Amino acid sequence: MRPDVDPEAVARLRRSAWFDAGWYGRVYPDVARLPLDPATHYAWIGAFLARDPGPQFAARAYLAANPDVAAAGLDPFTHFLTTGQAEGRKAHLGAGPARVPAPLRRLKHLRDLLETGGLEAGPRAALEDMAKGQMGPEAAAGAAEALGLMALQRGESAEARAWLARRQEISGAALARLAPVMAIAAARDGDRAAAEAIAEDAPKSPALHLARIWWAGSEAEALACLNAALDLAGHAPVALAEGAAALLDRLIPATPGAAGAEEGPLVSVLMAAHDSAATIETALRAMQAQSWRAFELLVIDDASSDDTAAIVAAYAARDPRIRLIRLDQNRGAYGARNAGLAEARGRFLTLHDADDWSHPDRLRCQVEFLLGNPGFVGCLSQQARSMPDLRPCRWTGTGALIFENMTSLMLPTDLVRDCLGGWDAVRVSADSELLRRVRHLFGARAVASPDTGPLALQRASEGSATGDGATGMDWFYYGARREYYEAQMHHHARAPHLWYRPGGARPFPAPARLCTGRAEVECDRVYAGLMTVRDAGVETLLGWLAEDRAAGRSAGLVPLYDLSMPEEAGLLLHPALRDLVDGEAVRVLCHGEVVRSARYCRLPGQAVTEPHRYLPVVWEDGQKMLAPGEVPAETV
Repeated sequence: MRPDVDPEAVARLRRSAWFDAGWYGRVYPDVARLPLDPATHYAWIGAFLARDPGPQFAARAYLAANPDVAAAGLDPFTHFLTTGQAEGRKAHLGAGPARVPAPLRRLKHLRDLLETGGLEAGPRAALEDMAKGQMGPEAAAGAAEALGLMALQRGESAEARAWLARRQEISGAALARLAPVMAIAAARDGDRAAAEAIAEDAPKSPALHLARIWWAGSEAEALACLNAALDLAGHAPVALAEGAAALLDRLIPATPGAAGAEEGPLVSVLMAAHDSAATIETALRAMQAQSWRAFELLVIDDASSDDTAAIVAAYAARDPRIRLIRLDQNRGAYGARNAGLAEARGRFLTLHDADDWSHPDRLRCQVEFLLGNPGFVGCLSQQARSMPDLRPCRWTGTGALIFENMTSLMLPTDLVRDCLGGWDAVRVSADSELLRRVRHLFGARAVASPDTGPLALQRASEGSATGDGATGMDWFYYGARREYYEAQMHHHARAPHLWYRPGGARPFPAPARLCTGRAEVECDRVYAGLMTVRDAGVETLLGWLAEDRAAGRSAGLVPLYDLSMPEEAGLLLHPALRDLVDGEAVRVLCHGEVVRSARYCRLPGQAVTEPHRYLPVVWEDGQKMLAPGEVPAETV
């Protein structure tokens, strides 16, 4: 039986800036086990257990400070909202985390809808309105910045320049952070003079030096920009080898043969390679040039059909630190890495992609950090994503050109084997999943992310900067990667252990595109709708899924989004639905999949008003019912 709660009390909670639905659900895991949204749960259960509704309100401290409230048996939070706040009573007697102001929560929600949710007109118009300043200068600056970064991501350089300039008009405090992307926007717009003016006026940083490569007039000038970035980060310069290859493929140490540490803990470097003949020599040479000499490079040839194995074998014949492992069947990058893990002999373990370049000091910096800071389990270094001509082509949601290099994660080899087992056997994104497992097991700060500067350049092409593929990402997750992220976080929070058996069954469901690579999916039923809050539509869906389970039918879920959605729930699938997703009887359908179904249904009573970028293509008995770029169709 559903609890009989006062609708006004629940509505008051949802309106309150003191109630944090996401925080409440994380702190009290039992919330997810009941068919109640967080606000209803608090009104019905949490209040009478004297639970805290958010990080800014301590219920028991409030009762201790106000014995009249305790003596009357009143709910402390309701008393505070209805009476206590007006009387000047304190909400929190301790030093709790600062509550995010309502305008900034709104800003984040709009960005999530625009970026991860794949909406356009509604969030964009709301952000443009916010940028006018009615919700305060901080929200206005953030809105203009969000619009500018999204425009730059789409290649709309003139619009990006306008919004980023607007952001600076509101507040110039972010100039040092945003100057690199502002300069890139000007350079991409053909305005080299403006780009140079921005670079001259802004504080110097490694990222700003990298940005200058966009308007470098020669190879020598581009190299000088890279070396300026390296010098500011405290690293030795590099040079260009002779030849006609791309600049990224000609990077060499400026002082070849520089002395390095011959002794020290052995580092095992795993390099998975599949049909990588065109790029792998760049990666091999970068490893051979490492100043930390005590390493072994295990190159796992993942059943290549080109000359990858022959190239590696030739290098291995000249350098005993390089070992070639050949796989008869293609296992994917993470399956290949698991094969290399089985043969790793080093005290520490890290990765290197077969098409990237690393600075000669990458391994040394990381090993010395771990040896000098034994309180950390592991560490990362930083990278820039660059095109073959060295131009940086990716930035984070804050405009950073230099960011964490996931493949640089360095951990004790025994820890990976004994506590983690290996990498999840999916096609992409398992490196970040493994990092999250480490942080879940050993603490959020167990893996250090020091500010190293660009110790690696990750190869990209002009077209890859938009990140619009079925399994792609940018500074935000969407589609298959977004679903994989949600599924892994759900698993990490509930699993009895996080050790994955290499070559064994995967521990939690993931999108088909990430597991098998196939795009074709069949489901008996497909349900699309708003799925973050347990409203009447989700209640109906839960009933349909129960009927499907009883009838042995398979079901696919397509989460939709709308500007009218409540901010408190974010974009996460409601826990009552997430608990049912097993990848077979119930799965979440993703952008890039083509789904054939006997029946497609929109959840009833929900308003979904605009097109979505990241939808699967869904067919019902030969009729297309859902597709990217369209408003999701309603059903009768």
